[in-house]
Amino acid sequence: MRDYKGIRVLVADGYGRQIPSILKQLHDLGCIITTINCSKLDVGYTSRYPHRRVVVNGIREDVKLYEKAIRRELRHMRYDVVFPMLEPSTEILHKLKRLGRLGDTKLIAAPYEAFSMAYNKQLTMETCMDNGIPCPVTKRDSESLEEFLSKVSFPLAAKPRKGSGGAGFKKIRDRAELDRYISEGTIIPEEYVIQEYIEQDQFMCNCYVMMDDSHKPVYSVAIRTYRWFPVDGGPGCFGRTITQPLVTENAVRLFEALKWSGFGQVSFMMDSRDGIPKVTEINGRISAGIKIVDYAGCTPVKYMLDRAYGKHLTPVRKEIKEGLGLRYFHTDILWLLKSPNRFRAKPSWFDFRHTKDYIFSWSDPIPFFSYGIEHILTFKKDMKRRKH
Repeated sequence: MRDYKGIRVLVADGYGRQIPSILKQLHDLGCIITTINCSKLDVGYTSRYPHRRVVVNGIREDVKLYEKAIRRELRHMRYDVVFPMLEPSTEILHKLKRLGRLGDTKLIAAPYEAFSMAYNKQLTMETCMDNGIPCPVTKRDSESLEEFLSKVSFPLAAKPRKGSGGAGFKKIRDRAELDRYISEGTIIPEEYVIQEYIEQDQFMCNCYVMMDDSHKPVYSVAIRTYRWFPVDGGPGCFGRTITQPLVTENAVRLFEALKWSGFGQVSFMMDSRDGIPKVTEINGRISAGIKIVDYAGCTPVKYMLDRAYGKHLTPVRKEIKEGLGLRYFHTDILWLLKSPNRFRAKPSWFDFRHTKDYIFSWSDPIPFFSYGIEHILTFKKDMKRRKH
């Protein structure tokens, strides 16, 4: 299957763990690939699939530097398509598109208005509440803190309106702690989502959806998360595909409300108090879970390119097989070391059947090791960002 043989593709964010799956799918479609990286340890650099690798130190931390690097690359090289992976690069490329700086280069991303709504967790929650889509009770911008507190009980959750990976998340145990966080500037209500806290004691679920330009679903793949790290609440490290109609239905409803087109992910957490899965966020970026979508046979990158080139997106009619696993081994091994439930967990940690790793593949093994080395060096910093 080399439907896009010879097209020149620029892939941003070479340090992302979704990169190996993206590169493999682009390679299989016959694309000529360039990656932008911030280190020679980035998976976008160590992968065998790129034809060209660009390294610019500091782009992960410095958005202005990143924009200059992207502008320079687009000015010096001709690309047919550009793939941003994460939110900052997506915002940069949408900006360049609005300024007319992309020319004929096709941008693989949701429409800017929908992407902006998804990137801002406050707008996501308000969209859910306005459309009757289950989500945690959240303080609206139009209500005072006292009005919100009259409707909920502690503990509460607070998280930055923009961000990912659990960075900046706070569990607030009482009013005194909330007042202290606000007074010291740790939480700025206008920059944070403040909502009821849902205990991470059941399961999380992600739904990956491809929407066409009429804002109708082409396919959806739901995956239940069984393990996460840190063990008291954090990003998932192992999940399996499931059939969960309520999750799928509400993910599609939310994307329809946002007038979404393209690939996206809606995250849910099961509320043990009422047994309802509730929306926690949208990943408008291309998330690492794209590998399970490809494993399920939905060819996500091909659909993204088909949409960019204006082709008709034929809906996937087959049922998604249940029980396909996706493991983030780098944190799943930490879960095994830290969890008191390590030998009693179901599914068993030692069950590797029908399971893919986010990063590892036998056809392109080096990124798994370079990613591990890179993140050993930043482990303490990463855990501090995710500390509750």
